[in-house]
Amino acid sequence: MRPAAAALAAALDEAAALHERLVELAGGQRRALAAGQAEAVEALAREMETAALRLGAVEDGRRRAAEDLADQLGLAATRWSTLREALPSEERRGLEPRVERLEALVRELELANAINGRLIRRELDLVDFSIRGLLGAAQGPPVARYTPAGQMDSAPAAGPVLLDTTA
Repeated sequence: MRPAAAALAAALDEAAALHERLVELAGGQRRALAAGQAEAVEALAREMETAALRLGAVEDGRRRAAEDLADQLGLAATRWSTLREALPSEERRGLEPRVERLEALVRELELANAINGRLIRRELDLVDFSIRGLLGAAQGPPVARYTPAGQMDSAPAAGPVLLDTTA
Protein backbone atom coordinates (compact mmCIF):
# COMPACT_ATOMS: atom_id res chain seq x y z
CA MET A 1 0.00 0.00 0.00
CA ARG A 2 1.43 3.36 -1.00
CA PRO A 3 2.20 5.83 1.83
CA ALA A 4 -0.71 8.15 0.95
CA ALA A 5 -3.19 5.25 1.14
CA ALA A 6 -1.64 4.10 4.43
CA ALA A 7 -1.96 7.63 5.82
CA LEU A 8 -5.61 7.71 4.76
CA ALA A 9 -6.19 4.31 6.41
CA ALA A 10 -4.62 5.56 9.65
CA ALA A 11 -6.74 8.73 9.58
CA LEU A 12 -9.89 6.68 8.96
CA ASP A 13 -9.01 4.41 11.90
CA GLU A 14 -8.46 7.39 14.17
CA ALA A 15 -11.72 9.02 13.07
CA ALA A 16 -13.59 5.75 13.66
CA ALA A 17 -12.11 5.44 17.16
CA LEU A 18 -13.27 8.96 18.02
CA HIS A 19 -16.73 8.29 16.59
CA GLU A 20 -16.94 5.11 18.69
CA ARG A 21 -16.09 7.18 21.75
CA LEU A 22 -18.73 9.76 20.84
CA VAL A 23 -21.35 7.03 20.39
CA GLU A 24 -20.39 5.60 23.78
CA LEU A 25 -20.64 9.03 25.42
CA ALA A 26 -24.01 9.70 23.76
CA GLY A 27 -25.31 6.41 25.16
CA GLY A 28 -24.10 7.38 28.62
CA GLN A 29 -25.70 10.77 28.24
CA ARG A 30 -29.02 9.17 27.26
CA ARG A 31 -28.96 7.01 30.41
CA ALA A 32 -28.11 10.05 32.54
CA LEU A 33 -30.92 12.07 30.92
CA ALA A 34 -33.41 9.29 31.59
CA ALA A 35 -32.24 9.06 35.21
CA GLY A 36 -32.41 12.83 35.70
CA GLN A 37 -28.71 13.10 36.57
CA ALA A 38 -27.99 16.67 35.48
CA GLU A 39 -24.36 16.68 36.67
CA ALA A 40 -23.58 13.50 34.74
CA VAL A 41 -25.25 14.91 31.61
CA GLU A 42 -23.12 18.03 31.90
CA ALA A 43 -19.89 16.07 32.44
CA LEU A 44 -20.62 13.85 29.46
CA ALA A 45 -21.40 16.89 27.32
CA ARG A 46 -17.96 18.33 28.17
CA GLU A 47 -16.30 15.03 27.22
CA MET A 48 -18.25 14.98 23.97
CA GLU A 49 -17.15 18.51 23.18
CA THR A 50 -13.51 17.58 23.74
CA ALA A 51 -13.84 14.51 21.51
CA ALA A 52 -15.59 16.57 18.82
CA LEU A 53 -12.75 19.11 18.87
CA ARG A 54 -10.21 16.30 18.48
CA LEU A 55 -12.32 14.89 15.66
CA GLY A 56 -12.01 18.20 13.82
CA ALA A 57 -8.23 17.87 13.82
CA VAL A 58 -8.44 14.23 12.73
CA GLU A 59 -10.80 15.16 9.89
CA ASP A 60 -8.27 17.75 8.70
CA GLY A 61 -5.63 15.00 8.57
CA ARG A 62 -8.02 12.64 6.78
CA ARG A 63 -8.84 15.34 4.24
CA ARG A 64 -5.13 16.02 3.60
CA ALA A 65 -4.40 12.30 3.19
CA ALA A 66 -7.32 11.95 0.74
CA GLU A 67 -6.05 14.96 -1.21
CA ASP A 68 -2.55 13.49 -1.41
CA LEU A 69 -3.92 10.17 -2.60
CA ALA A 70 -6.16 11.90 -5.16
CA ASP A 71 -3.17 13.90 -6.43
CA GLN A 72 -1.15 10.70 -6.85
CA LEU A 73 -4.02 9.11 -8.75
CA GLY A 74 -4.51 12.20 -10.94
CA LEU A 75 -7.99 12.93 -9.57
CA ALA A 76 -9.50 16.30 -8.77
CA ALA A 77 -12.11 14.97 -6.32
CA THR A 78 -11.36 13.38 -2.96
CA ARG A 79 -14.74 11.69 -2.36
CA TRP A 80 -14.54 7.99 -1.59
CA SER A 81 -16.75 7.12 -4.57
CA THR A 82 -14.20 8.77 -6.86
CA LEU A 83 -11.09 7.42 -5.12
CA ARG A 84 -12.47 3.87 -4.92
CA GLU A 85 -12.76 3.54 -8.68
CA ALA A 86 -9.18 4.68 -9.28
CA LEU A 87 -7.50 2.60 -6.55
CA PRO A 88 -5.82 -0.72 -7.23
CA SER A 89 -7.79 -3.62 -5.74
CA GLU A 90 -5.31 -4.18 -2.88
CA GLU A 91 -5.62 -0.59 -1.65
CA ARG A 92 -9.38 -0.62 -2.17
CA ARG A 93 -9.70 -3.77 -0.04
CA GLY A 94 -7.63 -2.08 2.67
CA LEU A 95 -9.62 1.17 2.72
CA GLU A 96 -13.19 0.12 1.91
CA PRO A 97 -13.98 -1.60 5.25
CA ARG A 98 -12.63 1.41 7.11
CA VAL A 99 -14.82 3.80 5.13
CA GLU A 100 -17.89 1.61 5.65
CA ARG A 101 -17.19 1.35 9.38
CA LEU A 102 -16.83 5.11 9.69
CA GLU A 103 -20.04 5.72 7.73
CA ALA A 104 -21.93 3.30 10.01
CA LEU A 105 -20.55 5.04 13.11
CA VAL A 106 -21.57 8.44 11.77
CA ARG A 107 -25.14 7.20 11.24
CA GLU A 108 -25.16 5.65 14.73
CA LEU A 109 -23.94 8.90 16.27
CA GLU A 110 -26.56 10.94 14.38
CA LEU A 111 -29.28 8.64 15.70
CA ALA A 112 -27.97 8.82 19.27
CA ASN A 113 -27.82 12.61 19.10
CA ALA A 114 -31.36 12.78 17.71
CA ILE A 115 -32.67 10.62 20.56
CA ASN A 116 -30.81 12.66 23.17
CA GLY A 117 -32.04 15.90 21.64
CA ARG A 118 -35.60 14.65 21.82
CA LEU A 119 -35.18 13.67 25.47
CA ILE A 120 -33.77 17.08 26.29
CA ARG A 121 -36.58 18.88 24.45
CA ARG A 122 -39.16 16.79 26.30
CA GLU A 123 -37.57 17.72 29.65
CA LEU A 124 -37.46 21.39 28.70
CA ASP A 125 -41.11 21.29 27.58
CA LEU A 126 -42.06 19.72 30.91
CA VAL A 127 -40.19 22.40 32.85
CA ASP A 128 -41.76 25.12 30.71
CA PHE A 129 -45.26 23.68 31.21
CA SER A 130 -44.70 23.38 34.97
CA ILE A 131 -43.51 26.97 35.30
CA ARG A 132 -46.37 28.26 33.19
CA GLY A 133 -48.78 26.26 35.31
CA LEU A 134 -47.40 27.75 38.48
CA LEU A 135 -47.75 31.21 36.98
CA GLY A 136 -51.26 30.51 35.72
CA ALA A 137 -50.33 30.76 32.06
CA ALA A 138 -50.69 27.06 31.25
CA GLN A 139 -54.43 27.23 30.95
CA GLY A 140 -55.81 26.39 27.57
CA PRO A 141 -58.04 28.74 25.59
CA PRO A 142 -61.12 29.87 27.50
CA VAL A 143 -64.08 27.55 27.30
CA ALA A 144 -67.34 29.12 26.16
CA ARG A 145 -69.80 29.43 29.04
CA TYR A 146 -73.52 29.88 28.72
CA THR A 147 -76.11 31.45 31.02
CA PRO A 148 -79.23 29.51 32.07
CA ALA A 149 -81.10 31.40 29.31
CA GLY A 150 -78.73 30.00 26.66
CA GLN A 151 -76.83 33.25 26.07
CA MET A 152 -73.04 33.53 26.01
CA ASP A 153 -71.76 34.40 29.47
CA SER A 154 -69.50 37.45 29.32
CA ALA A 155 -67.62 36.62 32.53
CA PRO A 156 -64.37 34.75 31.93
CA ALA A 157 -64.06 31.25 33.33
CA ALA A 158 -62.30 31.14 36.68
CA GLY A 159 -58.84 29.64 36.72
CA PRO A 160 -57.85 26.88 39.08
CA VAL A 161 -57.71 27.97 42.67
CA LEU A 162 -55.69 26.44 45.48
CA LEU A 163 -57.77 26.32 48.63
CA ASP A 164 -56.24 26.80 52.03
CA THR A 165 -58.03 24.09 54.00
CA THR A 166 -56.28 24.94 57.25
CA ALA A 167 -58.32 28.14 57.73
